[in-house]
Amino acid sequence: MSKEEILKALADAVISGDDDAAVEFAQKALDAGIDPQEAIVDGLAKGMAVMGDKYERGEVFVPHLMIASSALYEGMDVLTPHIKVNSANRAVTGIIGTIEGDVHDIGKNLVKTMMAAAGFSMIDLGNDVPLENFIAAAKENKADLISVSALMTTTMTGMDKISEMLLENGYRDSLVFMVGGAPVSPQYAQTVGADGTAKDAAGAVLFAKEATSKLGPAEERWSDSKLSVTKTKYKDAVLKKKAAAGAVGNIGAESAKKVLEEYNKVGTIKAAKMTHMDRVFSALDDKKVDRLPVSPLACSVVRKLVPCSYKEYATVPEKFGDVTYAAAKYLDMDTFVGLTDLSIMANDIGAGVTIPEEDTASITTHLKDYEDIEIPEVKKGTRIYNHIMAGKDAKEKMHREETSAPFVAFHEGPLLTLTQAMGADRVLYDMKTNPGDVHKALDKITDFVCEVSTEFFDQGAADAICVDNLWSNNVIMSADQYWEFDGKYVYDRQLPIFKKYDAPYVIHNCADAVHFDIQIRKFGTSMYSYAYYEKNRDKGSKNYADLIPEYSDICCMFGEVEPIQFMNNDEQTFQNIRNDTVNLMDGVLTTLKDNGRQSKYVLSTGCEVPPEGSLMAVRTMVETVKEVGEDRYKQIIG
Repeated sequence: MSKEEILKALADAVISGDDDAAVEFAQKALDAGIDPQEAIVDGLAKGMAVMGDKYERGEVFVPHLMIASSALYEGMDVLTPHIKVNSANRAVTGIIGTIEGDVHDIGKNLVKTMMAAAGFSMIDLGNDVPLENFIAAAKENKADLISVSALMTTTMTGMDKISEMLLENGYRDSLVFMVGGAPVSPQYAQTVGADGTAKDAAGAVLFAKEATSKLGPAEERWSDSKLSVTKTKYKDAVLKKKAAAGAVGNIGAESAKKVLEEYNKVGTIKAAKMTHMDRVFSALDDKKVDRLPVSPLACSVVRKLVPCSYKEYATVPEKFGDVTYAAAKYLDMDTFVGLTDLSIMANDIGAGVTIPEEDTASITTHLKDYEDIEIPEVKKGTRIYNHIMAGKDAKEKMHREETSAPFVAFHEGPLLTLTQAMGADRVLYDMKTNPGDVHKALDKITDFVCEVSTEFFDQGAADAICVDNLWSNNVIMSADQYWEFDGKYVYDRQLPIFKKYDAPYVIHNCADAVHFDIQIRKFGTSMYSYAYYEKNRDKGSKNYADLIPEYSDICCMFGEVEPIQFMNNDEQTFQNIRNDTVNLMDGVLTTLKDNGRQSKYVLSTGCEVPPEGSLMAVRTMVETVKEVGEDRYKQIIG
């Protein structure tokens, strides 16, 4: 074979996802005397570039890319050991990982693959990575780049801590610091001191190439003398940052204290015309209300009002009930969605979990084989049964006369439970290569999911159940793939349970480009909790102006104020939240009226307020709606 034929064969192996061919032609490249770096760049990487272009055009999805990347790495494993490395041709070295507390790694893995295809040497720390591990890996490998990913707003705040650690250790000028993930905006990247972010993997590669091209030689940047100078340079900045943090103190605890002080002085100013219960269920039915309901997804942060630890909130039913009651009593929220974490059901079927005292529980070890999945009975001794008992306690407390608010329970759907147990990468890869085993596992897990929903209803543990069906995302998988591997299981087997109990089907999905037609129209969903990412609007992220005209005939939408801003506890933050809330309210009401609706919307946040966020910020959103909501409703709806 000629050189050109071998390089084309390498590219084709990646495009077709053929691991064996990638290994075969990588070895042929070596045998033919082709420079291994050239074989990677002009062979394997070209194939990955083709797949990347198809992905950007929506012609292939994440499972296809994962299969292609497997072939890419198989070929690179053959070629990379033969590359002669010196300071002149050293590949750009990057450290990449998903931040501590967050196990979502699809986006991170895609960025890693695209960067590897572009010639970067990427060191993947995995997911749920302790913050200090990013710092240690950067120093050990004289890295040119750190890329930190997060999907959950509850974990994003660790990015700021990584930034501070880079300053404190003198590493900041030695590398490029990137952050990414659906909820990460350019403004947030700037706030935490990162060099930048990108809206997708292709953009991340372009940014990383440009930013790292400006760096000097690694040996100079990482020399002891340079680090010492940099450490001194940022000493004042670190001291100021620590002083500012010390002055603010524990935002959650301090803001809780303020909320309680104000409540004890003036009590809760209640809307006289409707109870929380009546307002929420009237909105579900598109009946006239006094104002739109308001309920930020402030779940674990409310524990500071009790007070109790995050672990107690997530594992002790009575504490969970106290937290939900506090949300209705002290914050006057119209309802409470009982999210604790996404590890409960996966843990019950065999995955390992860690439950910190003051952070979100997360999966630590995945199951090795689908056959290892063991479906338990939903009974005393399982975490999900404990969660159901927590819901029962919460509903009873929220139904008290002084609060009279509905409680919305929360649990994971079939595909989310499976990906938590097995790892998302593994499951998405097997959707293409081993679909039979994935379906067998989903069949078993759907039985479990249905039993959980049934037990919630039989125990009277919720006024409604919100199911997290995360993987409906037109960037990760096509509509047909989503239907095959999640949608039809929900439609055929879980939805009939909700119909049997005459209960509304509620979904939470903070993905950025959802298959709304399936999850709302096909499912007949009654309420949909969603996030809106303006940066991904061109890829299908939708806001109220898109969703109300399309789905308000059957569904009450629940969104979409950006939750990360609730981390701050100052007057400027409160004013921003007031502005965002009023703008959302006015826009929603106008759109409802234009579409012949009266109330089918709940003002909320697009995802959960971080667990160390400001309760005064949460209170600001609620009070803003109470202060101006009735007048706005009369003026616009009539």
